[in-house]
Amino acid sequence: MRLFLLLALVMTTLSLSAQTSPEQQIEEIQASLATPIPLPDWLEPKIAAAAKRINDFKGDDQAVIFPIISDVHSGGRDTYKHVVYLNHAAETIPFDFIADLGDIGLDTPATKDAQVARAFAKRHADLHYQYPGVYLQLMGNHDHNHGVNREEMITDAEFAKLFNLPNLERGHKVNFAEDATYGFYDIATAKLRVFFLNTSDFDDTPGGGYYTLAPKQLQFLADNLKFTEAGWTAVILTHYCPHVIGAWIGDNARLKNGELFFAIAKAFHANGKGEQDGVAWDFSANQDCRLAGVLTGDSHFDSQITEDGLNFAITQGYGGVGADSIPEGAHKTSFSPNDNLLVDIVVLKPQRRLLKLIRMGAGGPVRDRLFAW
Repeated sequence: MRLFLLLALVMTTLSLSAQTSPEQQIEEIQASLATPIPLPDWLEPKIAAAAKRINDFKGDDQAVIFPIISDVHSGGRDTYKHVVYLNHAAETIPFDFIADLGDIGLDTPATKDAQVARAFAKRHADLHYQYPGVYLQLMGNHDHNHGVNREEMITDAEFAKLFNLPNLERGHKVNFAEDATYGFYDIATAKLRVFFLNTSDFDDTPGGGYYTLAPKQLQFLADNLKFTEAGWTAVILTHYCPHVIGAWIGDNARLKNGELFFAIAKAFHANGKGEQDGVAWDFSANQDCRLAGVLTGDSHFDSQITEDGLNFAITQGYGGVGADSIPEGAHKTSFSPNDNLLVDIVVLKPQRRLLKLIRMGAGGPVRDRLFAW
């Protein structure tokens, strides 16, 4: 999947990799962190416009607010700067945490050298950690850096050590699974549990995963969707969309174990119990606990559906997709990252069972979306 994107990335980065040595590329990456990244003049009005709509929607209600940025890999080689722009937005908008849904810019000719790839990834993590709060980084299907030999690829464990485990070093109470590419974060005051999953499960999948949720991960999800206290809400973040609405026209790839994910989600919605493919769940003791939605990236277009009481929403992020690959009902907002950004800010009101995606940047209020559960 995403072969067209890969070809585009080849064209935009081939000259860079051909003209500079790996050592020079690493020096350039490290030098880009040596001085503060300037904020463009167009940024502040985008932040202010989104902040106003957030405040209008929130009113006096309790709300959890967090941005999702995704798929910066196809916005050019300078989109790492947009992490800084997002950090700056946190000075105006009271984010409870920041989520990056993955595909940060690896798996290209410019990162074919394994050490260049690691320097590139480290810069992305370092910039995100300029934000002092909780930062959740999801694994994208390109983030293992498949363009190198398998033994040189970035493993789940290495990715987690670089991106997610520093949360613990900072004293943040994020609940990680063994390799920390998936887990959950509780905001107890709002009775909200935010799951972040790894849809390119690599270490736990024989041969390595591309669009895969390993049974071990799904058992973790099922175990932690059980609540001893009434009234909890869950939201699930993934890179790849488990629902077919995320597929490009002509693309037959599907999430491995996606049907098992659906079985768990539907059972949670219905307070059910069951077992499938060695994964067991029992939500019969849950009281008034619900799933607000599954929020995803990867597809490079906006789309959404509510099915069997479950909300699925895709943010297009920075990805590009040809018009002939966009399915019916999906929408793509064209923009240049040189003069705009694209971040969906989630405003979730558990007591009112409302979730709104408020677009900061490209598309503006036209791309805001409201969901109930």
